[in-house]
Amino acid sequence: MYSRIHGVLIVLVFCVCVPVLAKTQDWQSIQSPHFRVHYQPQHHTWASAAAIELEAVRQRVLAQQNRALDVTVDAIVIDPFNLPNGFALPSSDSPFMALYVTPPQSDMAISHSPSWLKLLVLHEYIHLVHLSQPSRHTLKQTLRDLSDSYDLASAVLPRWVAEGYATLQESKLTGKGRLYDNYSEALLRAYARQGALLPYHSLSDGDGSYRASAMAYLLGARFLAWLEQEYDEATLDAVWTRVNAVEGRNFESAFAGVFGKSALQLYRRFIAEYTHQAMLSAPQAPQVDSQEMMQFDFAARDVQLSTNKQKFLAVESSQSSEITLNVYQSEEDQAAIAKFEQRQAALLKADPEDIPDKRPDSFSRKKLASLVPVNFSGIYHPQWFDEDTIYFVARQKVPHGWQHALFKWQIEADKVVQITNTLGIRRFTIVDTSTLIAERVEHGYSQLIQLNLSDQKLTPLSSYELDTVYDYPLMSPKGAQLAYLKTDQVGLWRLYVAKNHALNADHIAVPVPDEAQYVTSPRWDNEGTGLYFIAGHQGALGVYYYHLANEQLVRLSLGEYVVEALVGEYDSQLWFIESTPYGTKLSALTEIDTLKAQQPKTTKPVPFVASQFKAPEQVNKLPTSWSAGPYTPKPQDWSLALSAQSASASTQLASFALTGADILKQQSWQVGVSKSLFDDVLLGGYIDFSYQSNDIKLRNQLKLYQLDIAEQSLEPKRQQAQHGWSNTLDVSLAHVWQKWRWQPYLGGVVEKHRYHETAYSYWLGQRVSFHHNQQQFAFNAALDGAKVWGENAGHDIQFNSEAVLWDWPVYISADNRYRQRQVMEIGGFATNSLYACVGASQQPIAALPFWFDSGNHYLGYEFATSWRTGRPRLYYAQHHLDSMRVASSWGVKWQLGLSEEVLGSAAKYAPAGISNMRLDIGFARLSAQQHDNEWRTWLGLWHPW
Repeated sequence: MYSRIHGVLIVLVFCVCVPVLAKTQDWQSIQSPHFRVHYQPQHHTWASAAAIELEAVRQRVLAQQNRALDVTVDAIVIDPFNLPNGFALPSSDSPFMALYVTPPQSDMAISHSPSWLKLLVLHEYIHLVHLSQPSRHTLKQTLRDLSDSYDLASAVLPRWVAEGYATLQESKLTGKGRLYDNYSEALLRAYARQGALLPYHSLSDGDGSYRASAMAYLLGARFLAWLEQEYDEATLDAVWTRVNAVEGRNFESAFAGVFGKSALQLYRRFIAEYTHQAMLSAPQAPQVDSQEMMQFDFAARDVQLSTNKQKFLAVESSQSSEITLNVYQSEEDQAAIAKFEQRQAALLKADPEDIPDKRPDSFSRKKLASLVPVNFSGIYHPQWFDEDTIYFVARQKVPHGWQHALFKWQIEADKVVQITNTLGIRRFTIVDTSTLIAERVEHGYSQLIQLNLSDQKLTPLSSYELDTVYDYPLMSPKGAQLAYLKTDQVGLWRLYVAKNHALNADHIAVPVPDEAQYVTSPRWDNEGTGLYFIAGHQGALGVYYYHLANEQLVRLSLGEYVVEALVGEYDSQLWFIESTPYGTKLSALTEIDTLKAQQPKTTKPVPFVASQFKAPEQVNKLPTSWSAGPYTPKPQDWSLALSAQSASASTQLASFALTGADILKQQSWQVGVSKSLFDDVLLGGYIDFSYQSNDIKLRNQLKLYQLDIAEQSLEPKRQQAQHGWSNTLDVSLAHVWQKWRWQPYLGGVVEKHRYHETAYSYWLGQRVSFHHNQQQFAFNAALDGAKVWGENAGHDIQFNSEAVLWDWPVYISADNRYRQRQVMEIGGFATNSLYACVGASQQPIAALPFWFDSGNHYLGYEFATSWRTGRPRLYYAQHHLDSMRVASSWGVKWQLGLSEEVLGSAAKYAPAGISNMRLDIGFARLSAQQHDNEWRTWLGLWHPW
């Protein structure tokens, strides 16, 4: 009877689920001569343009460097975070890049480009052609072809080398990029003048200081450009040739052999020369008076004065990247000043000969309120709605990534309300109580829209073109005019003004200095008669003012400060955010009226005709020789997957497997064998296959094993060897609802285990998970429960939770597994040859030997903590069988998803051999009634299924 039931179950799973999987398969692919570009339908135009650009970039790089990749490169077009980014994985046989379609905003260093698509494609392709070159050592390259993990490890160069070289080439091949960006140059010159450029040993990973993580790009590119200038391009290029030579060399050895000096020596010389040039280019004396208003603890952005100017807000981030939206009093904190003076007076009273502290340049303003993200990510572009309400943008989790949504914070009530669904809006300006104008990014396209807050109706206000980006919509104080930024045909940002927010009236283009770039952060003056803005010019940043009626452009400063953003007028001052090597500070230009009254430069505005809304333009048609159509999970990338696992309680195991998958992991498989190294405890094999599309996953797992339990079990009368096998089929469907994730699943297993004949079981279950995160406090919990029928009837329940308090995590977990007729064995470590998931007859416990004990009802729970999430845990665990405690242990253990830890989100698309590596390590004190107390250890580096 159970055989018939199991057969019916398998037929139902395939008949019902496989058609659903086919329907959810909506990925498309473009096959060009040297690339495969994979995308979803909403990104068709972007992906088509990327495919054309990829082939063009390949030809340009080949002509420049005489280097190209002989294998087909996979590129995936995605938008997982609603942020501009991308990455490349430099495999010599399976090179891959991911292209994020969201374009950068005007105040980002990566905004200086011919277009975001062109810059991104070029940067990521340079990574691959630079790092994915095959080795000329035959054996080494053979090993790279066989093993994805060895291949990627062999391709890795120091981060500053990889990112610096890609940044150098992005600039040389476009004439733009971060090497020629005025913001980047102004920042580095300011750091150099203060002796704050990073030392060589911190260049790749930074030292935790402000902007340090960007220096691999900015300083790395300039150091490599200096090497080409001091020597020549061929000398630097020879380093990459030597890295892949028959003789084994790392980067440092290859570099020293070419240049005759180490990279450290030449970097120090470069820093000295760069600092000297920065000092020569410094203004001889401040041209305008300024005043420090407040020094933030680390970094701050999006500072905004309230309507009555009595308060201002700031989005601050700590050195550990925690985000807070703070509201401050605009006036100086007289209580803080008085406290400082009283402390100095007390000091002198106690010791008249002492020397008091020097009065600081500024005191922190009084903090009135704070908001931390709760179940959303980040806080961006906040705007005052009224004196008690702030609107802001944050990223919200959606089924396949993150997207921007609009929220409001009522300060007095300390209440956050979500205003819109995930509309992808970025910067915005409030028109009235029911309307705002925003820049929206959808599927890689940027446009200005008008949003009705009551019904969330969107009205497009601008064109909708691939390489056109909008930013900083800004209504004038009286609501009569709208200023906004827009990229022109060559990627430069320019500032425009429309006479009303409908964008259907006359427009003017605000003039900028000749050859200016990095135009950003416009701010209206208090009367709405003119605009302040930032513009870069010849490696420096300046503040400018344009009077609309008089058509007069005035330069207020140039080069004295690294001006990140303008805040606005306050008490005859112009507040702005300034970057320093030690963090961000709020500063002010004083005597603004006097500065604006200086002899102006009269410039006629450039005529501008507003373009009407239109549908996305069609890119050049793909060549007829290229193929385009639905994505297919071929070709399959395959690799060796070697694993080693050891536990003092049981055995030492080595596994040899072949594993494979397509780029989207729709079809994944693994075939392998496992063998104990120094005894005959375990011999096993496995064949695993899964098919996944969107949130539906179908899996089939075949496990075979022979287990010698003579020295493992508490019952010596048992047979020496236990033979078993199992074949499992299951399907699951995940659904996300707000803070909850619901994942029902069903499956069945046919197995032969211990003394029993072939047995059939099937189950129905669900996983429910919940998360709540507000940075300093977070709580995550997951409950997994399944009802099992058949010979192995019973239930499986698993609970896992994590609470984080001020970066201190606490973990609680529990397992409850019950079988009505058959018994369960506990002990041994988890490995691919033994099935231990839903419906299994085995419960792995690494501190115990295999087959340690058996019973119908297993209950185990564990408490653990650590100094930080993701780090080794101090734990205590107990294990019960049939209401009797059979063992307990305490110690330290670390379970780490190694692929995710090293590759981050790239692990999802990584080659099969490096996409699922795991590290398990533990050291524990075991207490059991049948054994003397003793220490147990285990270690595993393996590829779990």
